[in-house]
This record gives sequence, C-alpha cells and structure tokens, in this order.
Amino acid sequence: MMSGKSRFCLSLMVGVACLHPVAAAAQLQDRQSFDLPAQDLGDALRKVAEQAGIELYASSADLAGRTTRPLKGDITPREAIETLLRGTGLTPRFERGSVIILGRAQSESSPAQEDIVVTGSRISGAPSAAPVIRVTSEDIRNGGQADLGEVARSLPQNFGGGQNPGIGSGQGTQNQNVNVNGASTFNLRGIGPSATLTLLNGNRFAYSGTQSVIDISAIPTAAVERIEIVADGASAIYGADAVAGVVNILLRKDYEGVTTSARLGGSTDGGNFQQQYNLLGGAKWSGGGFMATYDYFDNSAILARDRSYTATSNPASTLYPSLKRHSLLLSGHQELTPSLRLKADVIYKRGDMQSVRGLLADRPITTRGLVVDNEFETFGVAPTLEAEIGGAWTARLTGFYGTDKTYGVTQNFTNDVEARSIRIFDNRSVSVEAGIEGPLFTLPGGDVRLAAGGGWRSNRIVALVAGRNFAPTRENRFAYGELFVPLAGPAQDLAFAHRASITAALRWEDYSDSGSIVTPKLGFVYAPAPELSLGVSWGRSFKMPTLNQQYSGYTPVLLPVTGYGTLFPPGSTYLYIGGPNPDVGPERSENMTLSATFQPSPRLQIVTSLFRIDYRDRVAPPFGSPLGILTNPLFTSLVTFNPSAAQLDAAIVGASDPLGNATGGPYNPANVIALIDGRDRNIASQRYEGADLSLRYRAPVGGGRALTVTVNATWLDSRQQLLPGLPVTDLAGTIFNSPHFRARGGATFGDERFTIASFVNFTGGVTDRRRAVPAKVSPVATVDLAARIKIGDLAELSVNALNIFNAKPDRTAVASPSDTPFDSTNYSAIGRFFGLTISRDW
Repeated sequence: MMSGKSRFCLSLMVGVACLHPVAAAAQLQDRQSFDLPAQDLGDALRKVAEQAGIELYASSADLAGRTTRPLKGDITPREAIETLLRGTGLTPRFERGSVIILGRAQSESSPAQEDIVVTGSRISGAPSAAPVIRVTSEDIRNGGQADLGEVARSLPQNFGGGQNPGIGSGQGTQNQNVNVNGASTFNLRGIGPSATLTLLNGNRFAYSGTQSVIDISAIPTAAVERIEIVADGASAIYGADAVAGVVNILLRKDYEGVTTSARLGGSTDGGNFQQQYNLLGGAKWSGGGFMATYDYFDNSAILARDRSYTATSNPASTLYPSLKRHSLLLSGHQELTPSLRLKADVIYKRGDMQSVRGLLADRPITTRGLVVDNEFETFGVAPTLEAEIGGAWTARLTGFYGTDKTYGVTQNFTNDVEARSIRIFDNRSVSVEAGIEGPLFTLPGGDVRLAAGGGWRSNRIVALVAGRNFAPTRENRFAYGELFVPLAGPAQDLAFAHRASITAALRWEDYSDSGSIVTPKLGFVYAPAPELSLGVSWGRSFKMPTLNQQYSGYTPVLLPVTGYGTLFPPGSTYLYIGGPNPDVGPERSENMTLSATFQPSPRLQIVTSLFRIDYRDRVAPPFGSPLGILTNPLFTSLVTFNPSAAQLDAAIVGASDPLGNATGGPYNPANVIALIDGRDRNIASQRYEGADLSLRYRAPVGGGRALTVTVNATWLDSRQQLLPGLPVTDLAGTIFNSPHFRARGGATFGDERFTIASFVNFTGGVTDRRRAVPAKVSPVATVDLAARIKIGDLAELSVNALNIFNAKPDRTAVASPSDTPFDSTNYSAIGRFFGLTISRDW
C-alpha cells in the first residue's frame, strides 16, 4: 500500500501537472541588461538563456569553434540571441519557453539536439527522465561558498555526513564518514559517499583516502562553469558507484584574460579564520583555448573551547581541523583538423590537515590525547580525442591516469609519553575508454541515436595502517550501449504530444575479483505541451566494495562468556573475528524515479519527483555487538561451537592484527567454547524513498535588474534490515544519519553591476536512540546574506554573512570526552561567519 507521505507527494505531482498554462512569450520581449564579454558562442547562448529563464537546444557540432563579439545593452533576450547568431549561418526558432538553434543543413522537421553535455546520458540531445539539478558558477558566488565541499553540503539532496573535514569522532558505527585527508565528497540520499559517482567533465578521477570517491575540494570553484546532478541510479550509463546518482562538474571553456581574487573571513565565535587567494587566466586562439587556475586555501581550527555546547570535551580538541590546500587546474582544447579535436584536463592538489582529540576533559592533550597530522597530494590527467567520422557520427577516445596519496602521523600521548604511528593510503587509477555516438535513422519525431563503447580500468591502493600493509588491485573491462528513440517532436505540432521519447541502456562489466555484472536502464519522457514534461526512469545499479573495505584484513579478539548464567562452564571464552572480509561482492540496487516539470512561463519552473531505491547486498557487519549472539537462533550460521584448535589457529593466523585478549587471563584453546564470525558480508537490505521539489522564478523588475527566487527541498525516508528475521530499523531521522527533511530557499536581486542575495537553510531534527529513553535533536535553520558590487573597472567586492543569527546545534550524549558532543554529520560547528572577497579582471 502507498504510505501517507507517498500519497501526498503523488498528489503534489498531479496537482502541478493539472495547472493551466499561461502566456509565456512576454519574457522574450522584456528588456534586460546584458553585459557579456567576447567568448565561446555556446557559453554566450547559455548565459542569455539562463538569464531569460528559457531552455536552449543546439547542436554541439554547430557551435564548436564559434566565438562572439561583446554583447552589452538593455535589449530583449530575443534580440540578444539574434545578435549573437548574426553572421554564423545559424538561425533561432523560438518556442514557448525555449529556443532551438538550427544549423545550415537543418530543416524545421529536424530540430537541433540539446547542447554539448547531457549528464545522465551519453547521447547528445537525449533528455533525462530524472530531473537534472544545476548549480551554476553564479549560484556559487551568490552563496558565498569557498569550495565545492561547501556547495555539496548546501544541497538538500546531499547528506552532509559524506566525507568532509567537519565530521567529529564517535559519529556513527559504519565509519564511512571518516575523513583521513581533508577531502570533501558528495553523498546523495545519505547512502554513503562511495555510492555517488562524481565526474569532472564527464571523466572519472582517482579515488581519495579509503573510499571510492574523488575529492571535490581539489577543484577550484573559479574554474567551474556549472555542476549537474542526476539523483538517480546511473550504473548502466557510467558503471560502478552510481547507485544514488551521478554528479558532473563541468569546467569553464575559452576563458580570456586574467582574474585575481582574495578572500578573508572567520567565525564570530572564534576559530575558522579563512584565507583564500585565486589566480585565473586563459587565452583562446583559432581552433583552441586554454585555462589555468591556482587556488590557495587556509583555515584555522575550531577548538572546543570556542563553542558553548562542548563543555564535555577537552577544550583543546578540534571541532573542525586546521587545513591548508594548494590547488591547480589546467584545461585546454585544440582543433587538430576540421574533424579532429584534442582536449585535456589536469588537476593537482597538495596540502595538510591537523586535528587534535583529548581523551580526558580536564587534562592536557599530552596526558591522554591524540594529535593527527595528514599530508595529501592529488594528481590527475585526462586527455580526450574527439573525431567526426562522417554521417553525423562522432568518436571519442579518453584516457586517465591519476594518483591520490595520504601520509598521516598520529601522536598518541599517555602521561607525557609519545607513541607514533604512521598511516599511508596511496591510490592509483588508470583507464582507457572509446565510444561512438550518432544517428541510426530518422523518424517523424527526430533521429534515432545510438551511443556504444567500451574500455578498461584499474584501481589500486597501497596502504600501511597500524604497522600492516596491503596492496590490492582491481581491474575491470566494460562495454555499454544506449539507444534514444524520439516518438514525437516539437516540429510535428501534434496535439497532446509536444515531445515524447524512450531511452534504453545496457552495460556489462567484468571485475578481476567479482566476475561479471549486467545493469539495464529504461527511461520515458512525455511532454503533452511545451509547459509540462513527465518522466519515468527505472534501472539497476551497483557499487563495488572499496578496496580498503574488502582487503585491509580482520581483527581477532578473545572475550569472556558473560550474561548467560550457568549455560556455559565457568571460565569459558569465545573468539570473535570482525572487520573487512575478502569474500564480499558487489552491492546492488533497483531505482525508480517519477518526475514532473511544469514551466507555465519562461519565468517560472517547478520540478517535482518521487524516488525509490531498493538497495540489497550492502556490505555491513551482521550485528552491532557480539553480546547475546551465542543463544540467538538468528545467528546460528555465524557461530561455530566447540571449535577445534586447528580452526582457532587458522582464524588467528589469517588475521591482520595479533590476537586481542579481553579476558584478563591467558589464551587457552580448551576454554574457547565458540568461534563467532562477525566479519562484514553482503547482508543488509535497505530502502530509500522520498520526494524532491524544486522551484525557480526569475523576472525583470526594471532598470535591467532581475529578481530570482529559488526553492529546493527533499523529503527522505530510509530504513534497513541486517538479516532476515531481524527487525527493520530506521536510518533517516536518526542521529548521524540523514534527517527526513532538508530545504534551501532564497532570493537574488540585481544585475551585472550589483547583486544582493539571501538564503534560508533548514536541516530537520533527528532522534537519538542510543539510550533507553530516546532524545530529540532539534532542527537547525540558518539565514545567509551575500552582496556583490562592481566598482567601475577597478574591482568587484563581495560580502558574505552566513548563519547571521548564529544558530547552534543541540548537545548530544557522549560515551567519553573524546566523542564530539553534537551530531556533526548534520549540523556544523562553524556558526556565524563573515567573509570579504575582492576580485579584479586584468
């Protein structure tokens, strides 16, 4: 049966779908202020379309290599587009809420396909059946966000408990939120950072730390054109890890000139003093272009003594680590022949992070405490060769080589005596991929298009943890095919069928340690009118266990048998083994998304969606604690009673750590009455379901200025069952997991010369069920303000005030002073923050 929440969300979608469309042509006739420099034609058209609030459809082949002159003045968006296209041989066709750019060889019955990159598909022009969330460079500037990690954590669909430097100790049992090197990642739906695939210009980069993720903080925001997010399973398109969705970070192209910027800021309660300096430069020439950006970022630590809600912690403990980071990104392209282009992206990051944890609240760190220093370095290069091979077909050959290294030193203090341990994670990724894309034949609704290809990828980690080494390598081969079938198109002018299409994709992957996996995906898009589009997406996805999760080795511990009365002889013990397991295999999911996009005018767009993810074979420990396991029939298969000495020796010898003894006496195999295998395995079943709502309204208000209002919200319900017969437990809404509801809304007013923006962020409350009496953790709402002004041709000045009312998280129960006393996976210790940025174009 459909739950009450699902009925409400479905009613919302139907209600939106039943609204009557209103006139939309007026927006194209409203005069607006445009001030665009000479640049790539495609970039200029996108900016005009975005400012006007209309959709743009154009062929990448028609736009490739074309540039524009500067565009400046108070004119209508229609006039702006016609001016940009003057002399190109391209003509615009304006429809309600959209403009289609037609090439010389195109007819009215063969509209151009959507421009350049369509995240969620490998086919040019194939609309996504699941909504695409777009964050532009302008959104990032208006939000006052210093790096892409802050961008990710601001999105309601993203769970802040992904890898990010602000995660404290004692924050959950799965350890997937641990941060070993200052990295930041996306974590859509709270499924785990390794279940969101993140791409840079459509390419995978090297994994970071212990997770199957890339560090997005290595990418300077100044180099980013936009971010596109499809919160829907996409393994049939992109392969492993795209269970919750895919994030594509798209870089700026053909930047000309030099821009410098400097940013200073800090938290008003103390700590987190930030310095950020950026240099962006670029040039373009006939057939090519190049962009380079360097970014330096430095923030001081936030200490427990700086916050009022951390009285149970050692005052010198860090709530947010000190962090320094140097980032360099290079991106270029060159036309080798009229039909052959070479592109390449290079990324490099180096930095260090320090965090401190006091194990006693009232003693110095050197009495009982830890000081952890991590140095990290990331490098990646992704060259791409694109060729037009005739008949409107294109071929693409992409390679990648990258590394991500972390070197950590932990100083463990006991009564002023220091013991040091070293931790090393050295990741390396290599891949080669080739593919083709083009039309097969033409239907009345447009071209039937095919994308197909294959490749090879290798991931390796060399790790040193607690004195033990492991160095596994995983290789995989893959092949894919995707088909796009347009059933109806705008040029046909059909009643109740403005646009309709089907997409189908199939991917095969073969892994050196897990065998073959096949994943399908189907999508259907139906637009009865230009104002309304409906989408249905179904598919299967998968995630491979991380190499650390599978191969870092398990730990044996000898424990006393207690709590069973006289059932076992006095002095009985049992051997418990827990941790990673080399026998685990892929995690699998089935995804379904229903969506509706309603655009009654170019000024207003409303997008709603329902989603469900059935996730099975999740790698997890079969129970939270070995207590009570010996007499629970649900765990019979995990217990070997009266094990032989040979069985015990094999379990101890096969472990990565030496035997831990918690009995207080010597190890005697004769006293061991049971062997409990608590290692990770593919057991957990999880379900994630909910609804998203996105609203965007943009309207001119006179004088070339515009008002933009945005709302983005998500409702999430998730739960899991570890083993058949065990109770189903809640995930969403519980401490250290995603809250049920998150939202962000705001308004931006201004023009190219002056902009003021305000945003409200809401993170719902959670329940702490770790005690006999559950405790409620209050929701947190914050208000942000930002303003930008151009001081003639001298500079641009930006002021940001984040969390202006200084909202604070609730205190939570802790087991020891070393635990962070609030839910830092959901709520931030940064507090009120003021920042000032000065930038100049040279």
